Amino acid sequence: MINLLKFISVILQCFLFLSIFNLLSSYYLAYVELPTNDPKLIASHISSGVVISLIQVVPALIGLLLSIWLLDKANTSKSFRKCCKYLAFLWLLFFPIGTFLGVKQLKRFKNT
Repeated sequence: MINLLKFISVILQCFLFLSIFNLLSSYYLAYVELPTNDPKLIASHISSGVVISLIQVVPALIGLLLSIWLLDKANTSKSFRKCCKYLAFLWLLFFPIGTFLGVKQLKRFKNT
């Protein structure tokens, strides 16, 4: 059961990668539309990317909380700890709240 929860935690946190990718691709689409000088079109690309990114970060946040619980509760394997550490670095890229969560998670790893 613990192994299944570890797997679910990692999969849910991978939504963060999808969220960051979606946000950057929407910024790129807005950049491509700059020569058209249509502010509504540019703003729509940016706003749709932000909204979809925030929707995608909700499962990643659930996965982060699950991983924190698993790291505190269970005797976790070295590979799971390493994977959670890499995902904590990925949280640093999700500005601003993700940066705070990533720093908190990395401090947790530093103390153990």
